[in-house]
Amino acid sequence: MKRRPFVLIFMMVVMMGCVLPVKSTEASKEPEVIPVRAAVEALGGSVLWINEEKVLKVTLGSQKWKMTLGSSLSVLNEKGFVLARPAAMNAEHTVCVPLQSFNQALGVNMQLSGGQWMPEKEDTAGRGMYWMSLLQREAFKQARGMMNASLAKHFPVEALEYYRDSLEEAYGSWILLKADAREDNVHKNAILIYQTPRGKSFRMELRFDQDGELDDLALLRNTPDTYLPPSYDRPRQYKEQRVTVGTESLPLPGILTIPIQPEGKVPAVVLVHGSGPNDLNESSGGGKMFRDIAVGLANEGIAVLRYSKRTYEYPNRALTPQFTVQEESIDDSLSAVKLLQQNERIDTSRIYVLGHSQGGMLVPKILEETQDQAIAGGLLLSAPSGSLEDLMLQQYQGILKRAVDNHETEAELERKQAKVQTWQTAVDLLHDDEYSKEHLPAIFPLPSAYWWYDIRGYSGPLIARSQHVPLLILQGENDVQVPSSSLKVWKQALDNRTDVTYKSYPGLNHMYALYDAPSTGDEYRYAANVPGTLIKDMANWIHLVSK
Repeated sequence: MKRRPFVLIFMMVVMMGCVLPVKSTEASKEPEVIPVRAAVEALGGSVLWINEEKVLKVTLGSQKWKMTLGSSLSVLNEKGFVLARPAAMNAEHTVCVPLQSFNQALGVNMQLSGGQWMPEKEDTAGRGMYWMSLLQREAFKQARGMMNASLAKHFPVEALEYYRDSLEEAYGSWILLKADAREDNVHKNAILIYQTPRGKSFRMELRFDQDGELDDLALLRNTPDTYLPPSYDRPRQYKEQRVTVGTESLPLPGILTIPIQPEGKVPAVVLVHGSGPNDLNESSGGGKMFRDIAVGLANEGIAVLRYSKRTYEYPNRALTPQFTVQEESIDDSLSAVKLLQQNERIDTSRIYVLGHSQGGMLVPKILEETQDQAIAGGLLLSAPSGSLEDLMLQQYQGILKRAVDNHETEAELERKQAKVQTWQTAVDLLHDDEYSKEHLPAIFPLPSAYWWYDIRGYSGPLIARSQHVPLLILQGENDVQVPSSSLKVWKQALDNRTDVTYKSYPGLNHMYALYDAPSTGDEYRYAANVPGTLIKDMANWIHLVSK
């Protein structure tokens, strides 16, 4: 009976996948080892054993690692990498290496939990890779087990299975290209880039809470970040503070950019995003429009608050059956205004709201819901003047026309024609008075039918016509998404007002970058910045209205 504890310990070690000798006190100090294949495959990587050479090759994203059985010298990304102990094969014919060496080589922090190797909670990128591997291997219960309660209720096992099937239908199988991590004051984000056999790639961002549990996940386009800071970016003239906007259940990470000079109270601007999920910079590949505006206005003595859009930070948790622009944009913009009112550096009588595209269209609605005249003025950049559904149909019709003009393939033309037909069907249904938010059509071709029926018929100019808060309405003349004719409609609708300023800019596209050819949107991937003249115009207007 006295030998039973030793037998149990021995059996536990065997279950870990690697047998460790326990001959003496010296042996107990030897480094802990990890089975390479099991750990790498748990992260979504691949392992190749070459029996003739006794060599094991590991691929995990951009990491390429080759080790030889019985040797402590390995090759990591074509450079020598010394293991703390030679690679060895255990009784189960599995190659093992020291855990410390494994973690160092692959940039992870693995641990044994419940008899399985998985990344520790502090290893955000590793946990992201591990979760995606569970999804790919159809281990849906384990994947769901890594979610917090708020997210898990949106993802029963059947929903996870559908999510995986949708990914595979769109991309086929996927292989990790790159893994990274980024932390803000709300989430620890695993940023994963995957390659597919179809030549496509996609980006997954897995948002973990402070306890290391999955709080939401976002499937995003893998758009290369080619952004370069503008010439007017002078970091010594401002400071950035991390702030939190939004609600208690759906907090949003934000950045408040405050000018160092002047030292007293300064005016401030809240930035409101356009349509779709947008990060706090409103990034578009080569541009970060909101970042440019923030650092540019800081040079002019104006603070700027920007934050991640709710649908970017919580693509799944934010969506409810009755989700509208109120939850998408308006509530969080008002939360941002309240946050500025509590900051001792901000002149609370000079708080402005700047909306871009859909955000600009909603500025009159934001002003309408503001209490006690908390907002001193609104800036509208490329704000649609008519219904959003009609504008979207026009955009897709334009895409199809350009495809025809460019003699694109028959398959591509058919795909784009189908998109136009989808939007035409949606617009026809939205224009049908038989349907409403309370009586939705049985079949609607777009996601979030309730959202669309809530916003149909919305008119920013109509609301603004009876308001008395100063406005600055700007428009790029090379805007393929919101035509310059929108500015004319705003002018006509607000012809009774004397506190509205208008200006258009030749050559500027929808992201307020200069482009010397007709905009198609494809140019957004090129590095470009908001012109300093536009920044100056906005700053001059703010200072003038503030007097």
